[in-house]
Amino acid sequence: MKHTANFAIAVVFLLLFTGSVRAEVEESPSLTIQDSNFWIIESIDQTTSSPNGNSTVSDGDYVRISMEVYNNVDLSINGSWELKVLSNGIWHTSMFQNESWLPYETKSPEITIGPMVEGTISMMFEVKTFDPSLNISVTKDIRVAPNPIIFSSAGDSVIAITGEPAYVGDKLTGSILVKNQGEVEGTVFLRLTHDESSTSYYGQNVTISPGSSREASVNFEFPTPGMKEFRWDVISSIGGVSLELNGSHNLIIMPQQQVHSGINSLAWTISSGIELEYWVSLSDGPSREIEISIGEYQAGLFTELQSFPMKLDQGVRNLDFNIPNPDSNLDRIRITISPLDWTSGQIADLFVELTRPQPIIQITSCTQTPEIVDIHETVSLECIFTNIGNSDSLPGDITIMRVSDGMLYDEAGKKSISISTGESKVISTSIQEWQNEGSTPLQVRYSSGATLTTGNITIQANQVPSEGFKLPFDTTAALLGAVSGVVIMMVALVLWRVATERTPSTVTESKPSISRIEKRRESDKIEVSCPTCSQRLSIPGGHVGRVRCPACTNSFEVGVKNNPAVEGSSIEIEEQVEKENVTEEKFLNSSSDSDILSCPSCEQLLKVPLEKRPIMSRCPACRTEFKALRGD
Repeated sequence: MKHTANFAIAVVFLLLFTGSVRAEVEESPSLTIQDSNFWIIESIDQTTSSPNGNSTVSDGDYVRISMEVYNNVDLSINGSWELKVLSNGIWHTSMFQNESWLPYETKSPEITIGPMVEGTISMMFEVKTFDPSLNISVTKDIRVAPNPIIFSSAGDSVIAITGEPAYVGDKLTGSILVKNQGEVEGTVFLRLTHDESSTSYYGQNVTISPGSSREASVNFEFPTPGMKEFRWDVISSIGGVSLELNGSHNLIIMPQQQVHSGINSLAWTISSGIELEYWVSLSDGPSREIEISIGEYQAGLFTELQSFPMKLDQGVRNLDFNIPNPDSNLDRIRITISPLDWTSGQIADLFVELTRPQPIIQITSCTQTPEIVDIHETVSLECIFTNIGNSDSLPGDITIMRVSDGMLYDEAGKKSISISTGESKVISTSIQEWQNEGSTPLQVRYSSGATLTTGNITIQANQVPSEGFKLPFDTTAALLGAVSGVVIMMVALVLWRVATERTPSTVTESKPSISRIEKRRESDKIEVSCPTCSQRLSIPGGHVGRVRCPACTNSFEVGVKNNPAVEGSSIEIEEQVEKENVTEEKFLNSSSDSDILSCPSCEQLLKVPLEKRPIMSRCPACRTEFKALRGD
């Protein structure tokens, strides 16, 4: 009974100990394989099975691989190890061996494989135990050099990077100098591999003659910032590339540079056109080449106005743009900025909405001074011009026109008057020698470019006094004229009597004189009949000569043909009367310094323009004709 109790206690203790060991085993790996970077890989001589001293593995070599395997628990472990080689995507077992490890024992298996083939050999060392969940494995790649070596580095076995400091989107170039030390011509290219993004970049094929060296390069870029690690290697279509023509490189990619733009100021005026000031900025980093394109929209149709390249440094650059004579239908302007041979973030186009300048001139009021003007008096006009538009006006002209006939008062015009936005300008002008009585409508016109504004004002003038209250002529001049006329008529009458009653000359005159009584008798009317149609005609008694019948238009002679004295005296008297009339008429003329002058007979005021004088004029009141002259 006592032995039974002791046995039970021993079983319980064993179970507890076994559970504790299993717990420890589960908490930590039972076996550990050495890190592959510390494996020993040696090229060996097949004859002596000893290392041949080569530092690299070449095509056709056999290699000896040694690594350590640790037992981490206080238990013996039975299992096996196996070396596999990857070929065409399938792991093939190269060597297999059963193995056992005592508690905390370390063993170093040595494995010989070969012959090696040029390229990269991927191997996997795997340890298996009784529990599949405790199986472990480690992989390693071995680069196998060509034999013989054709292509090697012509300088440092380090890739050179052009384009640093590098920013997101920058085009970078990796390059290395490769030498052909073989006996045949070959082609190589450079390859870059970024394992994190699974991206590879391939350079152009470079043909190298024996004994020559050429640069193999590849262009690449990174779309994201940060520290980038990539692998590089030189590849040849004929093989023979030295293992020194491969490696890895670290590169820092900075965040992408940004371009921004904006508007400083915009002005569209009639006088200067469109004046636009804008800015472009570049974030920290190297200088960059950009292209700026500026265009306009008219009725939705885009037209490029100019495009030019520019080197942009980091910071802000101020620029300006001008359109001297923009079309009135211009809607907006677009400014586009594009990077040249580099990548920037999204650059938004600048759209500038435009408002066409339009000066609106209003004539708010016009007044005259004096309020009622007299004839020949100067009248002054004062008008207020207000610009309620969105732009200053161009210099314009102010004219005053009579509405009734469109006559312009040139002396009242004003030139080169400009009115600013929101400005009210008082402009005064005058009209000399006002000529119109009563109410006279005038139109005030302001013309500036395409802007035309009109305003109206009616000039009030005093009426000219009627003839019942004031004579329309100078009484002194009329009295002198009347006296002069009477004297002239009396002198003419005396001369006429002397000429008609004088004794005929016996020397030069052979014609008998005729008394006034006889002339009076001869001047009595007599009747004669037409010899053709017997029409009775009444003619002066003293008429001698031909008479035309109004009925039949026949002409015939009447009177005594041998009385030439009567005919001659009648002709002389008519000529003398005509001369007296001419003498009397040659004194009728009038002159003044303005367009207004007075009739020499009745003193009626008439308008005869100065530029048409001297000219014969007729008074509409007394029908007297006289010559209008300029004043002295």
